Formats: sequence, structure tokens, C-alpha cells
Amino acid sequence: MTAYHIGRSWTGHEIEDDCPCPQVSCGLVDVEAVADECEHHPPLCAKSMRQGHHAEDCQKEES
Repeated sequence: MTAYHIGRSWTGHEIEDDCPCPQVSCGLVDVEAVADECEHHPPLCAKSMRQGHHAEDCQKEES
């Protein structure tokens, strides 16, 4: 399975900044590393993901 990065906001990663999931270099969350206590990213929470990309297509966020 190919790694995938997800985010709940249309742009940026404000929700990801405030959740317990570890972020990858682009600021989103790897679906394979979702924290059990997270209320936003686990599939069983059934929340919509508004952005995402395959890990190999990741554009590292510039600081």
C-alpha cells in the first residue's frame, strides 16, 4: 500500500497543528500514523478529508 498524507482543511494544516497525530514534512498526517486519541483523522470518525497526496508526490513545506 502506498503511503498517503491527509488533511482536513481546504488549505494549510491548522487542524493538523492542533491534533495529536504526528505531522509529516508537508504539515499533513500520514494515514498509517494516525494517533488513536485523534478526533479528526481516524477513518472511524468519518470526517471529511479535504486535501491529500501520495507520499511520493509530497512537496515539503518551506519554512
